[in-house]
Amino acid sequence: MKSLIGLFVFITCFLVSFSQSLVETAVYDWNPSGTILNGSGAVLSSQQLSGHTIRGGKRRVFQSASNGPELFFIIKYGPVDVMLNGATRRLDKGSVVFVLPGDEVAFRNPRKDDVEIYEMRMTASDRDESRGKNAGPSFMMDWFDMTFRAHERGGVRQLFDRKTVTMQRFDIHITQLNPGLSSHPPHTHQNEEIILMIDGEGEMILGSKPHRIVTGQTAWVASMLPHNITNIGKRPALYFAIQWN
Repeated sequence: MKSLIGLFVFITCFLVSFSQSLVETAVYDWNPSGTILNGSGAVLSSQQLSGHTIRGGKRRVFQSASNGPELFFIIKYGPVDVMLNGATRRLDKGSVVFVLPGDEVAFRNPRKDDVEIYEMRMTASDRDESRGKNAGPSFMMDWFDMTFRAHERGGVRQLFDRKTVTMQRFDIHITQLNPGLSSHPPHTHQNEEIILMIDGEGEMILGSKPHRIVTGQTAWVASMLPHNITNIGKRPALYFAIQWN
């Protein structure tokens, strides 16, 4: 009987995952206390981007089971104290945290007013625990430790490009784009991508249509879809470019 129940639970979970709708290419608004986007893609069987608000003096813990999703966090508004793998660091806006399955991270708000964070949860049917752990442990990166490399359009901070449990490649950089300039002509690539605007105002081409994207908003870009972004504001725009395969 137990084996039959186990089989039923497995089949149910598989069908729920299989039936999950594809994430739609669009620009999504910030949600301070819930889901921003959720669905499946060409590589990830489930990906969810959520917003969280942590009240002054409060603490929030996130944990993933050993067979659970990988977690990735971006500090939207800080600072916040982050506790991971026995270490505590105070991280501010633009800092990031990556958590492997089986690990736990805690965020504590040292302020009297609110802080805000993004959370990404990523699951794939093609998991490889050793691939992820061999690439390195869970980690956090302080905005002020990220190397900025200037170029003719603004500059870039390359955060990391690594293997994970759920992905062959998880590649993240932050672009600074000067006013009136475009990231590049509309182009395509195999990887799906998330563009997350942390400061500024832009116009994104998604396919053949222009879309406005401002601070706090997120664009999801399907594989092989022509896209680019132009800074239509009066100050440099800062945005995360997140790709995976």
